[in-house]
Order: sequence, then C-alpha cells, then structure tokens
Amino acid sequence: MAKFKCLFVVAICAVSAINMVNYGNAHPLSKLSSKHSDLVVLVKEPKETKEAKNSKISKDPAPKVNKVVIDTTYCKKEPSEKNTPKINKPIIDSEETKALTGEQAKKVARHIKQADYFFSANDFTNALIEFGAVVKIDPDNIKAHYMLGKILIAMSDYEEALKEFDHLVSLRPSSSDFHYMRGEALRLLGRISQAIPEYKLAIKSNNRNALAHAYLGECYRTKKWYRKAINECKKAVRLDPEQATVYLLLAQSYVSTKEPNLAIAQYKKAIELSPKDPFVRTRYARALADMDKWQEAKSEFKHAVQLDPKDAQAHMGLAWTLGNIGDLNSAIEEARKALSLAPNNADVHSTIAWAYEKKGNPQAAVTHYRLALQLDPHNPELHRALGTALSNAGDIDGAIAELLTTSKLLPNDYQVQLLLNSLVRTRNQK
Repeated sequence: MAKFKCLFVVAICAVSAINMVNYGNAHPLSKLSSKHSDLVVLVKEPKETKEAKNSKISKDPAPKVNKVVIDTTYCKKEPSEKNTPKINKPIIDSEETKALTGEQAKKVARHIKQADYFFSANDFTNALIEFGAVVKIDPDNIKAHYMLGKILIAMSDYEEALKEFDHLVSLRPSSSDFHYMRGEALRLLGRISQAIPEYKLAIKSNNRNALAHAYLGECYRTKKWYRKAINECKKAVRLDPEQATVYLLLAQSYVSTKEPNLAIAQYKKAIELSPKDPFVRTRYARALADMDKWQEAKSEFKHAVQLDPKDAQAHMGLAWTLGNIGDLNSAIEEARKALSLAPNNADVHSTIAWAYEKKGNPQAAVTHYRLALQLDPHNPELHRALGTALSNAGDIDGAIAELLTTSKLLPNDYQVQLLLNSLVRTRNQK
C-alpha cells in the first residue's frame, strides 16, 4: 500500500480518461486491437447472494449506469425507479475480520467511516488512504480490500486491483462476487483467457449472476467466438431484463457479427432503461458511426455531451464524426475540448492530428502524433500515422524511420512494406 500514496495525484488525473475508444475506419487507430479499445467498462455488481443476509452495511441509492461505477456497500438490489436500470450490488461483510483488540476495532471503524465519507464525496485519493489504513490494522478486512480493488480499477491500476481481488478470493474461494471482480480485473488487463474461467466460477457459485454471464460473453466476443458471446449475453438479458449494461454488451456482439438492425435494437433498449446516461448514448453513437450513419451519430454524440459536458469520450466521438462529415474546424474544436478533459490520452491527440491532416496541415498533425506516441510509444498504428504525416510534410527520412519501427511491430503488414518501399525509392531518386 505504500506505493499508492506517491501515485495518487497522477492516478486520479487519469480517471476521466479510462478506456477511451476509437471511432470509425479511417482514424489512424481504427485498426488497433488494444486490450481496452472495444470494451464496455462497467464495474457493476451481480445480484445479492446468501452472503448479503447478515450484512450490516447501509444501502446507497442506485447509481446511474456509467463507464465506471463503484459502490461502497453490499446490499440487496433496490427497486428501480422510472428510467433507471436495476443495479445489482455485491455483498461485503465488513464484520468478518480477524480478532481485534478494542482499540484496534475503534481505529478500524474510524478509518472506514472516514473512507466512506471521502468516497461519497468522490475523493478517491483519501478514500484509498483510509481503506489502506484499515488493512494495515486488519489485513483480512473484506470491505477494505473490496473497496481498494474497485477504486484501483477506477484509477486504471488494474494490476494492483487484481492483487486485492486475489486476496479476497483466497479468503472466500466460493464467492461469486469476488470471482466476478477478479475476472473484471483480468479482462481489463487484456488477460482474456484467464478472465474466462473466473467468470465461469462466478456463475458456478451463482448461476443468476447476470453480469458474469454478460462479461463472459464479452470475453467470447473478444476471442471472436461470436455465437457463444451472443448466447451468454442473451442469458444475462433473461436474468436481468432491466439492466442496461447487458443490452450494451449484447449490442456489441451483434455489431461484431454485422447484424446492425439487431444491434441498434439493443442499444435503443439500453437507452430506454437509462435515457440520461451519457455513456449509453456514446456507445450507441459509436455504433452508428461504425455503420457510417454519421448524421445520426452526430445527434447522439451531441446528446451525450449535453448530458455530461465533461465527458471526454463523447467530445472525442463528436470530433471524429464531425471530421467525417467535413466539418473539420468544429472537429478540431471538439477534440480540443476532449484534450482539456483527458490531456494524457493518446487517442485524443491522434484524433486532433487526424483532423489537422485532413485539413491539410501535416505539420500540426506531426506535433500531435508525436505527443500521442509519448503516451503510447509501442502503438504501431500511431507510428504508421506519424510516418504518413511526416511524408506529407516532406520529411522523407523521418517518415522512413517511423515506418521501419512500424514494420518491426507489424512484420506481416504488407501495406506498411509497400509504403516503406515507395518512400525509399523516392529518396533514392533525389
């Protein structure tokens, strides 16, 4: 836990940039198969299990469906309000701890109270410190480890989050909820083959765990086992038909199988359940953009921005859409808004660079591609895009250097080899 304190400020700045996605087919990163690019990251929890019956933790209002949602408590599933999806919360038993002295128990209670206060105020830094203080006193405190894991996921520190859920699984090997969260951490790390058995163990312990079915389906989709993905997501819909998340994941599977009408129907169902959630709107807008339905995508992205003006993903999606319909000035303006909200996101810089290149300003494009590569130095698509921009700017040697790097990262990409050979011939003719 000591390492957390020196990383807190940096990590918190990254929360708004979690799992940004790419849009369309012409964007320099559109062919990138990163471990995050096509994931719906919804840290929501499965239905109550038997462990909840004795929980003494009070209920919180159900949060809206968001890209990352973290809950402070385990409690029973609350009745959904109109236009609000049912949120299934996990079970934490904060009473199950080692034997503590009276003074230790008081300290633990005080730290947990402080942590809950900070968390309710969205002060994740201090919440993390307080929950960390709890586990120093009580190393097997269930609630503290659980909340540490979820906050770390929100901070995109998936490796450290995984350690917390590993410990929880060691304490309760039969817990559906902890296997589910361990699966989430593994999935977000891109370790899909390891995440799959964790979701299966979650389902084995609780076969009504709708989100475990849904994210098992998402893992299958990532593996390109599309029919298995659809089947799991359909199971999730049957188990919890008022959960917007399961419709989003089913929609993604239909997008992957090139069944746009079925995908759109699922997105619309998710919007019906959660009409004021900008993330749901953004996911639908992205699907419309992928189908080249640019005007409809523009409308949905604008709606998402209206719902949450600080949603960097929505601004970036709108920028990408505006660029594809030829409104490059507005595209750059929206991309800069996204950049102000997520300054350390490589995709935002690449979107600005792409818009400048389309506008005929390769020098500005080169600047932002270089900034993107500082943030994501091993991304072959960014090296390729920078090489192309340098070529357009007249820097043949620079372009060749970038494409040589690309060819090492993508040795079987013949298009890179063709472009590289063409540039070498051009240089030799001079």
